[in-house]
Amino acid sequence: MQVFEKFSFENNITVEGLTNELAVFYVLESFKKEKKNTIVLTSNLYKANQVFRSLETYTDRVLLFPMDDFFTSLAVAVSPELKIKRLETLEKLKNGPYIVITNLMGYLHFLPNRQAQESLEIWLKKDLEISRDEVVRVLDELGYHRESIVTSTGEYAVRGFVVDVFFHSEEHPVRLEFFGDTIEEIRYFDEETQLSLASISEIRCEANEEIESENPNSLYDYMPDATLITFDIDQIK
Repeated sequence: MQVFEKFSFENNITVEGLTNELAVFYVLESFKKEKKNTIVLTSNLYKANQVFRSLETYTDRVLLFPMDDFFTSLAVAVSPELKIKRLETLEKLKNGPYIVITNLMGYLHFLPNRQAQESLEIWLKKDLEISRDEVVRVLDELGYHRESIVTSTGEYAVRGFVVDVFFHSEEHPVRLEFFGDTIEEIRYFDEETQLSLASISEIRCEANEEIESENPNSLYDYMPDATLITFDIDQIK
């Protein structure tokens, strides 16, 4: 927009008096000019969702990184829907740049050490030499839950030399069939009928939990040199 042609989009610049709609266009123009990751920080989750819905009307390069607003959420079960959304956002950031909308608690949230998590997230490929027990160990460390059969995301099951697992980014679970210490076959299967759907050659074993690690990272560590744009700075302070 021409109205923003003379604006600076560097960090530590304060712009006041914009309507919500103009603020959204300011974010878009900044992202367009800077061509790098951008974090939009709001004071609460409701506002973060509002900004996200506005931005996704204009670009598909916007992601939401939501966290429960209250400190008391740390003492109770964390919302599984918000957790999965955060994991999906971190996964997509590997193919940035993106605009990431987050609330204050999301911005302050401790995340797994990036290098430690990526070292666990292996590619499972047909004919790969890896033992069934090693795959199970990795799934345990990445936060998957062992069940008798797999019906929901975040679960895995073991039957002889077969390992079933449901990754949160996939529409259906996958079945790994081993011959000794080699993956002989990988195929999707229907979680309701347990019947095979289609064979694939490889799939990425991704985290199902924000795993605990030494030297935890922040969202900014996953988006190095990101531009930070804050909404309602007084409320954030």
